[in-house]
This record gives sequence, C-alpha cells and structure tokens, in this order.
Amino acid sequence: MQKKTITVRGKETYYLDCGKPDAPAVLFLHGFPESSLLWAEAALAVQNAGYRAIAPDLPGFGQSEAFDEPSTWERYMEFISDFSAEIAIEHFHLVTHDWGVLIGSRWGCMNPGRVQSLVISDATFSPDFIWHKDALIIRSLGGGEQWVAYLQNKPVFEGFMKKSVPHVSQAIVNDFYELFTDPIKDKITLELYRSGDMEKLEIYRGRLAEFLSMPVTIIFGENDSYIHPHLGLKLKNEELPHASYHIIPGIGHFTPLEAQTEFILILAQHLNQK
Repeated sequence: MQKKTITVRGKETYYLDCGKPDAPAVLFLHGFPESSLLWAEAALAVQNAGYRAIAPDLPGFGQSEAFDEPSTWERYMEFISDFSAEIAIEHFHLVTHDWGVLIGSRWGCMNPGRVQSLVISDATFSPDFIWHKDALIIRSLGGGEQWVAYLQNKPVFEGFMKKSVPHVSQAIVNDFYELFTDPIKDKITLELYRSGDMEKLEIYRGRLAEFLSMPVTIIFGENDSYIHPHLGLKLKNEELPHASYHIIPGIGHFTPLEAQTEFILILAQHLNQK
C-alpha cells in the first residue's frame, strides 16, 4: 500500500489513506517503535467495510519528518489536531496501539465530541500504571542513550522485531527501523518516554465520561510482556465498564501484526456496534 504525503506545520508527513473521502473516518494511531504499516491490513479491511482508513506515520516515525521542537506526549497530541485539520476530518473512530493509546485517549478527553468510538490495544490509560523495565531504562539518564544506541544496530533491531513477530515482513521491519536511521531522530524516543509521567493522567481518574457514551473495545495479547493484560481488565472495571474486553491467545504485544485475522474480526465487531 502506497503512503500519501501532506505538509503539517511545515513538516512532510506520510500516511495511509484508503476509502472514499466522504466515508466515515477511522483514524489509526501506532505506538513505539512502529509506523503506519502496523495498520496496513486493518486499514484495507476497514476500507472494504465502507470506511475511510487513515493512518499517519507519527512525526519522526516511519518516513515522516520529526518535529523541530521536543517530541513529547503533548506535542504528539497537538499533531493529532493539526493532522486531522489538514486532511479535513472532524469526527472519527479512533483505533490505537501502545503509545498511540496514551496519545489518542488523552487527546480524546481534551477534544469532546470528536471521537465516535475507541479501540485500545496493548496499553492502558491510568495514573497507576508503572512503566515496564525497558521503558524505565529509556527514561533514565544515560541508560536511555545506551538503549537507543543499541537499537540503532540494524541486525539487533531486526532480531528484536522478528523475535516479537516471527512472520513480520522485511518491509515493515525497515519502516519501523526508520526511527533509528537519522541522527536528528536520536532524541525522539528519549523525549517521548521521558515525557510519559503517568501522574499527568490523575485528572482523568474516574472522569472518562467522554468515552462512556461511545463503543470502546480493549484488546490484549495473552503473552504481552510489556503491558500485562490484567491492566486492560483493570481499566475496564475501574473506568470503562461498558467496554468489550478481548484477550487473543498465544501472542505478545504487537496484536495488529501478530494476530491480524483476529484483530480485524474484533475491529469489525467494534465498528458494527450502534
């Protein structure tokens, strides 16, 4: 699937866009260390179901140019506003993974009425969340710089991806690796994770009313070693009791890639809710 390009605040942004321009929109937000290609198969399925599927490479990820300013959680939220304005979508279904969950859910809380439904995959949205060990290394001074330098070694990065997703295509590996190919991008990982203080979500505790009036689906891989599935169930029980909750057996953190058929089936069920 060919990516399109658009200029957002002077920066070239790459994105997938398939479906009729006037069809109901589904906006896909990837996480780390991913790109829009995470969603390629899901986007085609959504298009075939009569929707317009839109999936950007977040700035600095994939082929999109990085911000001039620090790549913080808040700056990526601003990007969602800027990007959606540039492609002229006001309302959309939101499908998120990993860091895309934190960016998109917080953006939705601050932009009431614009999100029509929400899919959360392999992440949570809670001030109680404690970062996994790799994230704690990234957030540490010195340790984070060493960790990023480690993944800049392409065979190391390829080994990481193929261990996580054994059948992953080389095209996806190469696109994900773009994050580590340019010295300008070296700080993106560090700035994003170091801006990820979970106490920022305290103001939303017990107040996710924006999502209580719409369909919400939570999806986890059974063997996710980064964000345990019980955190998804905790989010449902404490904040989103009406959400549907799914665990896909036998897979890890990258559910949209590891279990494409199952993920697309759950996504179709989600979009068919009224």
